[in-house]
Amino acid sequence: MADHVACAEAMIAAYNAQDFAAMERQIAPDVDFAHFNRNFVLTSRDELIGVLRQFASDFFVERHFEPVERMIASGDTVVRIGWYAGTCAVDLEGFGKAGEAFRLKFCSVLRFDDAGIIVEWKDFG
Repeated sequence: MADHVACAEAMIAAYNAQDFAAMERQIAPDVDFAHFNRNFVLTSRDELIGVLRQFASDFFVERHFEPVERMIASGDTVVRIGWYAGTCAVDLEGFGKAGEAFRLKFCSVLRFDDAGIIVEWKDFG
């Protein structure tokens, strides 16, 4: 069985590096994704990667997850709490106006299969 904490941190590292190929390898094709307080739900890795690419190219000048503040693992699930920060390229509700820096506390709940692939990803923040 995979080390799910290490898999969660590998996903965050790939996200921060804009390594979309690595993210594709780490996410199940039929991932159950939701960002609850933003009313955003997807059930396709390809659609999720498309949105993440758009965030990196169109919405943010720079964006990243800061080092984890708290990580809790239980069975196949990891809860990661930390800050998500960056600078808006455009006016984006809930983040800021174009050119403004933002810093939001995020809680990510990641559920993995035995191989360490993300099958469910829920964000709050």
